Amino acid sequence: MNEMAARAAKIQKADGYNTDAGLLVLLGETPTLGPNDPAEATAVVVRDSVVFHQAENVGEVLTVEVQALVKATVAGPVLAVERVVADIKFAVEMKDGQPDHTLGGRLTARGLERGGTRVLEREPGSEFVGAAVEYRLRYLEKWGGL
Repeated sequence: MNEMAARAAKIQKADGYNTDAGLLVLLGETPTLGPNDPAEATAVVVRDSVVFHQAENVGEVLTVEVQALVKATVAGPVLAVERVVADIKFAVEMKDGQPDHTLGGRLTARGLERGGTRVLEREPGSEFVGAAVEYRLRYLEKWGGL
């Protein structure tokens, strides 16, 4: 997940993105954004994996969500979420201006698959809104984890 977090961290206006959501990248469950946090952030949340092949190598598909988090108090929070979602897709799916389906060679050929985008449910009293882009990471691991 370090590569996914590193790509999310690149989301900064200074680097040509729409937002500065990469200034705060959280790993794990979606947190709440506090008063001292930036207005936009991303979170990388790992979900379950599924094994698709076993022999010399074990083939696995790991589901990861990259979440766009925006403080609900910003002007146009829904549009702000859409901008962060666009930035997430570009940061994760491209490398050096070219489509990258392997996360820089870490996955099998065409091993990065984009799933759907879902709206994050806003809990009562929550101070942020968001959406999550699902990715499936297809990779091979040596039998025995070596």
